[in-house]
Formats: sequence, C-alpha cells, structure tokens
Amino acid sequence: MRTTLILVGILAAGTIGYMYVEGWGFAQALFFTIITLTTIGYGDYGLSETGEMFTIGLVVVGLGVVTYWAGQVLPLLFNHQLVWERKMNNRILNLEDHFIVCGLGRIGRAVCQYLAREGVPFIAIDPDVDNVSEIVDAGHLALVGDAADDDVLEEAGIQRARGIACVTGSDTTNIVITLTAREQAPELVIVSRAEHEDAIRKIQRAGATRVISPVRSGGFSIVNAILKPNLADFLDRTNDRTEDFELAEISVEPGSQLDGSTIRDKAASHDGVALIALKRPDACTRMRPRADEPLHEGDVLIVAGEALSIDALQRDAAAPARAA
Repeated sequence: MRTTLILVGILAAGTIGYMYVEGWGFAQALFFTIITLTTIGYGDYGLSETGEMFTIGLVVVGLGVVTYWAGQVLPLLFNHQLVWERKMNNRILNLEDHFIVCGLGRIGRAVCQYLAREGVPFIAIDPDVDNVSEIVDAGHLALVGDAADDDVLEEAGIQRARGIACVTGSDTTNIVITLTAREQAPELVIVSRAEHEDAIRKIQRAGATRVISPVRSGGFSIVNAILKPNLADFLDRTNDRTEDFELAEISVEPGSQLDGSTIRDKAASHDGVALIALKRPDACTRMRPRADEPLHEGDVLIVAGEALSIDALQRDAAAPARAA
C-alpha cells in the first residue's frame, strides 16, 4: 500500500513538473511521465535543458520505485488468482452426487438456475469464458473447456457425479459428450438435448438415458395450451414453486419408514399426497397401484400434492424405521 502511494506521488510530481517546466497540458505531461517511468519512450519531444535534467531525476528516482512496486504488487495479484483457482479446484474435488451441465446457452443456463433453486450441487462446463464467468459470479462452480474432452469431464468429477446434462446447441457435440460420458461412467444418468428429429436415435445409441427435444416438447406444450387449457394450467402450476402444489418422485430407501409398509399405511398419515404411479426396480411403471401394495427398498413413487405433505413423505422414505 505504501509503495503504491509513493508511485502515485511520483506520477503526480512528474506530471506537475512537466506542466511547469515545459508548459504542457495535463494529458501530455501525464503521458510523458508514464512512458518515461516505464522506459517505453516515443522519440524526441524537444525538451528544454531544464526538462532534460528533470527527466533524468525522474528516471533515477521513479524507475526504482516502479521496479520495486512491480516486484511487490504483481506477485500478490498472481497469488490471488492462484488461491482462487485452488479454492475452486478444492470445491470440485469435494463434490459428490452432483450434476454436470455441459453447455451454457439458453437451455443450459435455465438448467443451472433450476438446479440452484432446488439446492442441488452442480458444475457447469462451457468453452466460452464469459458464460463460465457468469455462473462463477453467481456463486456456482464452472469450468472453461470442451466437455467432450476426457480430462475436462474427469476434472468435473464425472466418476462421483449423479448425472450429466448434455445441452449444447449442437447435436454432434451432444452425441460426442454422451459417448465420452458413458465410456467414463457406465452407470451415470445422461440426459441429452436433441435439436433435430434424426439426432434423437443417434443420441440414444450413444448411450443417453433420456433424450429431450425442445422442439417436440415446445410443440406439445403449445398444443396443450390450445386444446387442453385446464391441463396446461395444471402442468404450469407444478413448475411454479410459488404454488403450494407439485409433482415429485420419491425413492424408498432401505430400512426407512416406507420400507415394508403398504400404500394404505402411509396414505392415512399423508392425506395431502396422491400416489399416481409406482415404479419397481427392473419392472414397468404401474399406474394407480393397489392400496395393499407393499413398498420395498428401491421402489420409486410418483406423487402429486401439497408441497409440505410431499416433503413429509420424502422424509419417511429416507428416515430409519422406528423400533417396535
């Protein structure tokens, strides 16, 4: 701090000195002071003898201060950058059960916003520095790079990830990312975007768990809004967290309060929740299962209802069963 103040003082003294000795304006005097202290120089400025003597003194005194300042301040700036990168890398290394978002276009940013709103850990990857900076400035993790690169996905912790979203604007890029991710993590959930109809099957063959087509989904939403406006309103409510209503899926954890119980047992204590479907491991989804249907670990319940009631059921699905 003290060195910086001394440097500013020398700049001010040099500027004022040239204004007084040579009769220059402020801008010209400041410019000549800076190019003198940095030893750049731009030829002969036609200095007077007094101006030349003043310049010699300015160089002798100022150059040493500039050199010392650069030696003190610049390493601090670089160290700050290194510390920031080290903290970022440590946060990434500590990530587990997170999502990786590949591509920060319009859809990729929306995915990041939804994940952040749900409190789900994620890391975004994009080759554009500005896009990555936007995510980092919002307090989230992001990497600059090509998500189709094995090393980049490894740096993002793909082996510890819960899932990956391939949502770049290029079908070809999404296919390559899907192939790369499936090769590195055979059990990973991969959701990939397809812009064109002919790319859907290719992305599926590449190993995507699910393929989303914005064009197809958008067309379906528009048709619903036209032909089934009440259904469209209902679906919109499920996507609006300001409403006390939502659709959700709940996994039955081993040894939880739901494990071994029946649908009827839990229906009485969660009357704000309606069970829509039951998905058993390695089995088809069953719509409107029977009330005496037993629940076991690994089952997935598709439910609709009040947000608080769903949260309570979610806790039962994860909390250990009470001792008899």
